[in-house]
Amino acid sequence: MAGGALLKMFTAARAIVRSHSSLLSRSFYTWNIPTDTRRVVLDDGSTLIHRHAATVKPSSEQDLPPRLRTYPKRSWLTQEQIEEARTLRQEDPDTWTVQELARKYNSYPGFIMRIAPCPKDRKEMLKKQEETEFENLPLGKKKTRIDRIRRKALW
Repeated sequence: MAGGALLKMFTAARAIVRSHSSLLSRSFYTWNIPTDTRRVVLDDGSTLIHRHAATVKPSSEQDLPPRLRTYPKRSWLTQEQIEEARTLRQEDPDTWTVQELARKYNSYPGFIMRIAPCPKDRKEMLKKQEETEFENLPLGKKKTRIDRIRRKALW
């Protein structure tokens, strides 16, 4: 009787040790991978673990929460409107800025900048204006701007 109880304790202890040793055989990188995942031992001794990609069910518009911002629909410009925007920008770039033309034609400012670029004389005038503003800055703000330009150059 004592031998049978001893045998039961011994087999129970072996089962505990076996389950504990299977936990020890996993490494830091494989502890979260199921044990039934397919593995291939490569020539150099490393193990390649085949994992299946997680499948995500496709979401539809009804499943999503409502939009935070709604953007207005912008209209497509006709060829005539594009030509008119170009002429307005060339004739009076001070009045017809990118923002004003975008408001007039209900379009994006980036699109207006592509179809009606700034005239060269206005670009030069704006550059000179920016240089004079920089020259009038206090020394600390000049240093800050120069540092910002240097940091941006490192990108």
